[in-house]
Amino acid sequence: EFIRANADDLAAVLVEPVQSRRPDFQPREFLREVRAITEKTDTCLIFDEVITGFRSHLGGAQALFGIRADLATYGKVIGGGLPVGVIAGKRAYMDALDGGAWQYGDDSVPTVGVTYFAGTFVRHPLALAAAKAALEHLKADNNKLQAQLHLHTAAMADELSAFCREVGAPVEIRYFSSLWRVSWLEDHPLQDLLFPMMRSRGVHILDNFPCFMTTAHSQQDIATIKSAFKESIAEMQEAEFLPRRAVAKHVFDSSHPPTANARLGRDIDGQPAWFVPDPKAQGKFTKYQA
Repeated sequence: EFIRANADDLAAVLVEPVQSRRPDFQPREFLREVRAITEKTDTCLIFDEVITGFRSHLGGAQALFGIRADLATYGKVIGGGLPVGVIAGKRAYMDALDGGAWQYGDDSVPTVGVTYFAGTFVRHPLALAAAKAALEHLKADNNKLQAQLHLHTAAMADELSAFCREVGAPVEIRYFSSLWRVSWLEDHPLQDLLFPMMRSRGVHILDNFPCFMTTAHSQQDIATIKSAFKESIAEMQEAEFLPRRAVAKHVFDSSHPPTANARLGRDIDGQPAWFVPDPKAQGKFTKYQA
């Protein structure tokens, strides 16, 4: 609402499409509405894709969400491990950095007024060579790398979250693409002991920071992470640093109707259930709720 009310006075709106601290929060409709507002007022929309760029998709969150920003920032992945940052975007904005279309070494000159821009690693030859190699590798793979990492991340995260539900630990693994993070469902004074306990088992996670699945992680590495996490959760529950609230499993008994006139059937998920006469519709039945 603030952006909508003040759009005519805003030069730009900068947004992190998926926040590294909340990878499960993916506000597609919000971002589409911000794009619609900024387009109408010629306000520059900037996507911070330092985390999501190339890691989630060759086109980043813009491609996944179907939203085209005016400018985007990239880093980390694109440098292949070397210090690098990238600003990319539409000509109307990028011309201010390079002067528009011109060729170095001949008599052509920048056609647009240039804004001074500099930094420690700007145009650093080694970083640029590494970025070129990383981009060519990602392009040749055509998103297969990202898709595979997403599957590995989702499988591990879902298994660990299911384990926590089973043993009643207030912890979840939330993720977006190959980014995943330990998330606490409630606060406990000594909960952060989880991380040194995992370190004692050979798995280093910076306390409460996001983690990333990479092509360097083997199936054995993933198995080690899962084992260290489960053992650490179990040890913390044993020491009463975390609660143990196992969810009671409901066993369906088809031989004992819960009430008179109940009929046996299947619900919309195909699971066996009891149905009772619907008081609002004669001759109809509705699922029995205990």
